Amino acid sequence: MQRWARGPNLTATVVWIDPTYVVATSYDITVDEDTEVTQYKPPLSRPLRPGAWTVRLLQFWEPLGEIRFLVLPLTFNRKLPLRKDDASWLHAGPPHNEYMEQSFQGLSGILNLPQPETVEEAARRHTELTGPALEAWTDRELSSFWSVGGLCATGPSACPSLELCRLTSWSSLSPDPKSELGPVKADGRLR
Repeated sequence: MQRWARGPNLTATVVWIDPTYVVATSYDITVDEDTEVTQYKPPLSRPLRPGAWTVRLLQFWEPLGEIRFLVLPLTFNRKLPLRKDDASWLHAGPPHNEYMEQSFQGLSGILNLPQPETVEEAARRHTELTGPALEAWTDRELSSFWSVGGLCATGPSACPSLELCRLTSWSSLSPDPKSELGPVKADGRLR
């Protein structure tokens, strides 16, 4: 999904790049001057290769924006820890790196993508991971996108420096005055 500010009509190119620099897809979107939001979910072949994906937004092949997002590896399949034979195909990406019927790999030169050899070897090794090694890889990938913003305790804790979650402003266990409605007051107000 893309959110747009008011401006002249334009045509933008959206390019999806997998963690091994495979150009998964590319398509154009037309943005009219009154358009605020555009969205398109490309029908990519599965499984998607786990790791950091990149979506680039271009106009006349010049960058307008870029965002990265994470596709996490599966650690369980059918409610059981992932087995090596499952991991080898679930984490390898689609057969022959073909996310779509049409190949977009010819765009890698225009996009100045790095040579994929080193990341391809790492991706191949990742397809063999199971158990604690797979969980460690998943944790490393997560930590490259997310960090802990704070800790709190749900109840009494042996660690006195931990604030109770109900006393923080950010915890889902803290009160939300906007969602707590009391009786209607004499003046007709709720608060």
